[in-house]
Formats: sequence, structure tokens, C-alpha cells
Amino acid sequence: MRVSSLLTRAGTALCVAALALLCVHLLSPPLYAQAVQPAVGNASQCANCHEDQVKQFATTRHGKADTYKAWGFTESCASCHGDATAHMESADPSKIRNPRKLSTAEASGTCLKCHGNQHVQSFWQGSQHESSDLSCLSCHSVHHAKSSEKLLVKRTENETCLSCHTGMRKAQMQRSTHLFRDEFRNARISCTDCHNPHGSQAPKMVKAASANETCYACHTEKRGPFLWQHSPAQENCMTCHSPHGSNNPSLLTMRTTQLCQTCHMQGRHQTVAGRSNAAFTFNRSCLNCHSQIHGSNHPSGVDFQR
Repeated sequence: MRVSSLLTRAGTALCVAALALLCVHLLSPPLYAQAVQPAVGNASQCANCHEDQVKQFATTRHGKADTYKAWGFTESCASCHGDATAHMESADPSKIRNPRKLSTAEASGTCLKCHGNQHVQSFWQGSQHESSDLSCLSCHSVHHAKSSEKLLVKRTENETCLSCHTGMRKAQMQRSTHLFRDEFRNARISCTDCHNPHGSQAPKMVKAASANETCYACHTEKRGPFLWQHSPAQENCMTCHSPHGSNNPSLLTMRTTQLCQTCHMQGRHQTVAGRSNAAFTFNRSCLNCHSQIHGSNHPSGVDFQR
């Protein structure tokens, strides 16, 4: 009995010790959080001179980003502006880092210290925007954002993009357009529905693997499969369509018959032997008979797609 009692007590003690170690492991901040040392230049120190800026910053997404503060992460002015010791001693603006005055690589590097591991930033290095000498601050503003959701320098994503891509702004004024068509007024398409501004492995910074896959995300009925494929449509939607805007219906690059004739250049339409079909083809649209341009399951064959 005595030996059994001792074993029971020993087992209980081991269980308690194991539970205690588990609690310490779960409740303690991770090692990388413990290693963070706050730099000189927290909000309370900076507010002595920059009270308005600190109050305004507290209302932004960065100012409210307290997800990791329980683990010891304390985002502060120094996170972006660096150690403020020299600046606080002399009140010299040149003695503190101003991301707006840094090179584009250094300015983006400041942001990527925190945002570098996010999926959307995976392809920033070498992207068309990065190669064009743009930085994060070209589109985003930490202190004076006009869009609270993504801290954009303009009110909306589209306005931000169109401030540089002026040709696309002109396209939006045309008769057929993705952004301003009636059916999208309550759920307007944004540039980022098709493009990833932070980089992509596909051409034109489109999100999907190709232009067609980007279009199929909404236009699923055009994907097929079809019994009779229309090769140009399968190869590239932009063979016939201008995605940003056109004065032709359905975002076509030119009028229907002219567009068809860029490939179908034979001098006359095929006819039944010994008969004329001029009454059906003269001054008519190709779509009168061939309406399933993206592909057809019509039993009569590939040519008669209706």
C-alpha cells in the first residue's frame, strides 16, 4: 500500500509538472517576439511635438494594428522613421528617416519589413511596377490616405490606377466598358479584380495564369468545352476584345463583320453548288448565322454555329 501510494503521488506530481510546462509554452510570447527591442521614438515621445500627426495616425489601420501587441510587438513611429534619438536631441528634420525622401527601393523596403511575407507581395521584386521605379508610397499613404481600407492615395482603387494609366481612363468613356456598364453600378468591377498591382507571373500583371483564365473567372460560359472550338477565341480573348473599353458592342476591337474578315479573308462566301446565297450574305452580319463565336455544340458541324 505504501509503495502504491508513493507511485500515485509521483505520477500526480509528474502530471502537474507537465501541465505547468505546457502552460508556460502556450502563454509565453514566441522567441522572435521576445527579441524585439523597441527603438527610441514611440508615439508618446513623438506626440510632444507632433501631437496632431500622432492623433491622426491612431485612427488609421496601422495605428489600430494591435494583433501582436500582447506578444510584445509595439508598432511605433520608429517602425517606419527609425531611431529618433538624434532627432529628439536636435529637433533637426534631417536627423530622422523620412520614407518620402528615400529611394524607391529603400521606401518599399521599409514597408516590406512587415508586409514582405504576405502573398500579394510575393512577386513585387522584378514586377512591372517595381521595375518602373514605383514604391509602395506611389499608391499608398500611411498618414494621409484617402481610402481607409487599403490606405490608397486616391479615393478608390480605380482612381489610383488611372492616375498613371491615363489611356485606360479614356477607355472608360467609350460605349462598351467593364467599369461603368449599368449592370455593374452596384458592384463595380475594379482594376484589381483582374490585375495584381504587386506583381504576377502572368503578362500584364493579371491575377490568373493567362488572360483567358482571367476572363473565365466571370465569363464561365465561354470556357467550354465545345464540340467545335473557335481557335482564336481559345487562344486569346484579346484577339477580338478590348478589355478596358471599346466603342463597339461587347468590347469588340472593331465592328463584327470587319473583325471576322481579319481572319476569314476569302473573296466570297461558300455556297451550295449551283446556287447563290447573295440574298443571305449581302449587307448582312456574320452573326446572322454564326452566332456561337466562342464555340458550338451544333450538330450540323463547325461552320454553322447557331
